[in-house]
Amino acid sequence: MIEGLTVRKCTTSQEKEVAKQFRQRHFFDIRGFLDPYLWTFERADHAHFALYKTGCMIGYAHIQYWPSSRAALRIIIIDEKERKRGYGAYLLKACEQTLKEEGVGLLQTEAAPDAVAFYRNLGYIEMPFNDPDHQPTHENDTPLGKLL
Repeated sequence: MIEGLTVRKCTTSQEKEVAKQFRQRHFFDIRGFLDPYLWTFERADHAHFALYKTGCMIGYAHIQYWPSSRAALRIIIIDEKERKRGYGAYLLKACEQTLKEEGVGLLQTEAAPDAVAFYRNLGYIEMPFNDPDHQPTHENDTPLGKLL
């Protein structure tokens, strides 16, 4: 545990609003478009996690629950000023623990080339992504997964 850090599932309207703003600023603005997935905040098959450092959001993760006790990590972001301090691993491990407690046995993701080492260091291995929505993996991404 890193002192001063808290991970919470976003459940209140206020938490969801802060998470929406965070992911827009730190993920979608960089890509030059508005978040097309705001609808996921109102769906039971999606979970949004916030990482707080002394009360301020510094990280965010979006999980989609899939059939057969599987889930997909759709987005994980740490504020650029807070990177390289172990916060991403801390957030991901907290998500994994929560998912395990909820009965999820496999967490999968599609890793960009610069993120593959991060996931491998946390025990993720290459495996088919098998998106139930049949969305293909981006050609530059590596499909990875971890048994929880």
